[in-house]
Amino acid sequence: MASNASTKNSVFLLPEGEIKEHKTFHVPLLVAALVLLMILGFSNLYSAAYGTPLFSIQLRNLVVTISAFLVFGWAIPARVYSGYAYPVFALVCILLTVVLVLGKIAGGSQRWLSLGPIGFQPSEFAKLSVILTVATYFASHRIERPYRLTDLWPIFGIVGVAFGLIFAQPDFGTAGICALIVLTQLIFLRIDLQSMVLTLVVSPLIGLVGWLFFLRPYQKLRILNLINPSFDPQNTGYNSLQSLIAVGSGGLWGKGYMQGTQAQLKFLPARHTDFIFSVFAEEHGFWGAALVFFLFGTLIYLALDIAREARDTFSGLTAIGIAALIFWEYIINIAMVLGLFPVVGVPLPFFSFGSSMLLTICMALGILVAIHRHTHLKRGQEQPKGKFIVVEKG
Repeated sequence: MASNASTKNSVFLLPEGEIKEHKTFHVPLLVAALVLLMILGFSNLYSAAYGTPLFSIQLRNLVVTISAFLVFGWAIPARVYSGYAYPVFALVCILLTVVLVLGKIAGGSQRWLSLGPIGFQPSEFAKLSVILTVATYFASHRIERPYRLTDLWPIFGIVGVAFGLIFAQPDFGTAGICALIVLTQLIFLRIDLQSMVLTLVVSPLIGLVGWLFFLRPYQKLRILNLINPSFDPQNTGYNSLQSLIAVGSGGLWGKGYMQGTQAQLKFLPARHTDFIFSVFAEEHGFWGAALVFFLFGTLIYLALDIAREARDTFSGLTAIGIAALIFWEYIINIAMVLGLFPVVGVPLPFFSFGSSMLLTICMALGILVAIHRHTHLKRGQEQPKGKFIVVEKG
């Protein structure tokens, strides 16, 4: 394999083997999961936001999000994304800077920009931009030995700019998602063992510094309420307690569509955003929640399988990053709902109100389709497939 590789470097993930048969199940399954999640998400949003214009706003923007999925998946070649990753990242950072100066303040955070009647949240687009930037960086910076921390500082510095701008809004949830995406992508690269040990040793110190100097009082209260939800039951712990009541009262089959008392009687706060899954669990019960688990699991599996078959490092790491985006947003939101994680404002894809978030996810899934199509271009026997391996020099 080493003699056939187009590179002489030895630490990057490259595919192994040849594709002898065109697989067609990825895109149909991805589209089916996307459509089902949108149907469930929009119907749930209608129930959660009943009596407000939020559902109609989200529905109105559906044309844009579906169009983005189709354009990013079928109209733009996969190789184009690598060439525009850095300029797009720079544009996103500019928008994040503008947010800090001119952004709309809501809920104690300054996260939104308005262009006439159009409002959007640049930090959502930063997630996808970070994925493409990291993949582009490692696709063009290849070395023959395992990466050390000194080799990773440039990409940490680049991504750190976006992280700092998002954290300053303040939006700890989105900033944390960006960091987790990068860490997930790094798992699939060869990292020096000493560097990993040093990182594990230093991490508690970094956490202590963050607690003392960077976390705001309300963020600290959220962490304390994770340890003990009854710490402040009438204020910062109220959301988690009401969410647990809603989920638990759903039972196996739920109370029925639009019959959930916690949501319809407005006991449940943020029921159209952070805690929208509580509405779904209360109305549809354990088996309804299990269906949502299955559909998100399907998307994550497809993203990882597309990464496994990818033709190059950029495509593989991009697909891994998209899988990480879906996984971490879903897991953290569900953990928040179940009181297993602090309330950090991470929305549930396809369910929570927010057109910027939905647009970002649809663009990401479109890029997955583009990568899959690029992988299966007919080029005779030179088409690569298989597992990621380390290509040795020679």
